[in-house]
Amino acid sequence: MKNIISILVIIVSIYGCKKDTPEIKGVVVNLISNDDPIIFKKSVILFDYSNYLIKTPLDTFIIGYPFNMDGYTDLKNKAINDGALKDILIVSDYLKSKSDSINTLAYYLETGKCYLFDKQTKKSINSIQVEAYKEDQLIQTTSGRRFYIRNKLFLETVDMISIF
Repeated sequence: MKNIISILVIIVSIYGCKKDTPEIKGVVVNLISNDDPIIFKKSVILFDYSNYLIKTPLDTFIIGYPFNMDGYTDLKNKAINDGALKDILIVSDYLKSKSDSINTLAYYLETGKCYLFDKQTKKSINSIQVEAYKEDQLIQTTSGRRFYIRNKLFLETVDMISIF
């Protein structure tokens, strides 16, 4: 009996103290839950890589980021014209800089205005976790957002760097 109790105490202390993933201090964001052909008759691919496909409806893209900012009228018009001819657009074709695709992807994930498909499991992912972070160092502070898919870090943005 003492051996069983000792083994249980050891197991509890090993697994109770060890965390495989850090605690995520963020919010759950619900995404578009299905690939409805009516909603996605025309869509914009925000991210397409080996594990995930992320897209948003063209209508949502046209009224959202980055077109809700000054200086994007020409690219918005291009997206509208291309959308009339094509069913699928690629986000990087409508940004001023290729690096803007990270902030655009972050916007649609954070607002839940996108569909996320896991290519390996062949299933949609209905929600993600978004965590705001701030890291203070000796002469600089960095802040941004971290996006987790199934408790694994998927994307991290740096929104601000302040040097003292």
